[in-house]
Amino acid sequence: MPGIANISRYEHSIGVAYLAGRIGFSSRLSRPETLVLQAAAILHDSAITAFGHLVEEAFQYASAPFNHEMKLSMLLQNSREGELEGINMQLYAGRESGIRKWSEQTFGAEADKRLEEIVEALTGKGKLGPCIKGDIDLDNLDNLIRIAFHMGLEVDKSLPIRIATGIVGTKEGDGVIFSSEAIEPIKKWLELRQKVYTRLMLSRDDFAGKVMLIYSTIAAFKRGELGLPNYAWILTDRDLVQCLLGSKDKDVVHTVRSWQVRDLWPISDLIWMEGRAPQYATINDFNDFVSDALGRPCFAYCISDKRTRSLKLRVESGKMVQLGDPPSGWLLGVASRIRKDFTIAENRHLQQVASEFFNTKCLGKAGEARPEPSPLFEQRLTTHGRK
Repeated sequence: MPGIANISRYEHSIGVAYLAGRIGFSSRLSRPETLVLQAAAILHDSAITAFGHLVEEAFQYASAPFNHEMKLSMLLQNSREGELEGINMQLYAGRESGIRKWSEQTFGAEADKRLEEIVEALTGKGKLGPCIKGDIDLDNLDNLIRIAFHMGLEVDKSLPIRIATGIVGTKEGDGVIFSSEAIEPIKKWLELRQKVYTRLMLSRDDFAGKVMLIYSTIAAFKRGELGLPNYAWILTDRDLVQCLLGSKDKDVVHTVRSWQVRDLWPISDLIWMEGRAPQYATINDFNDFVSDALGRPCFAYCISDKRTRSLKLRVESGKMVQLGDPPSGWLLGVASRIRKDFTIAENRHLQQVASEFFNTKCLGKAGEARPEPSPLFEQRLTTHGRK
C-alpha cells in the first residue's frame, strides 16, 4: 500500500495492547480482567491472512470463505495439543503461541474461564469485547493513527490515547461508554479517518496492486498451490509471494513479478455505486459479464466506503451522542491484464453495465464531488434501520 508498507502487524498489536492498558476504567478492572483485555489486544490479528485482509478477500472470491476472527476463536477454543488446530500451535509462523501454558501459570484454576473471556473479547462479546471489536475500538484507534503517520499526514499522536482514556465503561450490546471529554477527540478521529481513506480508496496504484495480488492468489489457490484456507492463512506476506512466484501458471508468476516492480495493470475509472457493496459471488459473476461487455478479460474489485462512519455513542451521563455520517455507497473498479488503457467509451459503457447488473445507481466517478445518497437510498436506509 502506498506510503504505509512499513507497518507491521506486530507493531500494531503492541499498540493496541498499550491502549488496552490506558482505557479510562482500567482502575475498576481486576488484575485478571486487565490481563484478559491486553491478551485479546495482542492476539486480535494473529490469524489474519497475508497482506492483511487482502488474501482473506481472495478466498471469498474463490468461494472458500475465511474469517480471521472466527479462525482465531476456533484455535483458542480447541484444547488439542501438538496439532495445527491445537490452541498452542501455528499462530506464529508455525511456532507455538504458548497461550494455554501462560493462562495456567497466570490464572491457575481459572485458566479455562479466562481463555473463554479472551475468545469472547476477540469477537466483540462479553464485558470487554466492545473495547476490541466495535464501531470505535482500540484496534481502530491504533490502526488509523498508525496509517496516517506512515502516510505522512499531520497527526496528533496523542489522539488514540486521549480517546482510550475516555472509555469509562462497556455495556454488552451497546458498546463502550465514553466520558464527555472524549467527544471532541473522537470528532478529530473521524476527520482524520476521512483524510486517510480518501487517499487510500482513491489511489489508482493501490487499487490496481490489490487486484493483481487477489487475481494471482485466486488462480494459485484454484490450482491447489496454496492448500486449503484452513492452512493457507498461516502464510506470511513473504511466504505468499514466494508461493505465487513458484506457481506452474506463467500468468500468475508474470502478474506477481509485474506487481513487485509497479508495472501495474490498467484500470477503469473508479466509480461510486449506490447502496451496499455486493457479495463476492456476485462480483465473480460480474467479472464474466463485464469481460463480455468490454471484449477483454476483466477483473472487478469493490470497496465499501470507509471514509465516513456514523457513530451513536453512549456517554457516561446516560445520553446518546450522534457523530459522523453514514457511508455514501461503494467503490467499483475494473482491471485487465491486457495492456491497453480503458477508453472514454469503455468507461461510460462500464458505468451503464454496472448499473444494470447490480440494479443500482451509479453516483459518479471517484475524485469528483462527493456523491450524495439519493432520496430512494435514504428511504432504504430508514427502512432497514440504518438511518
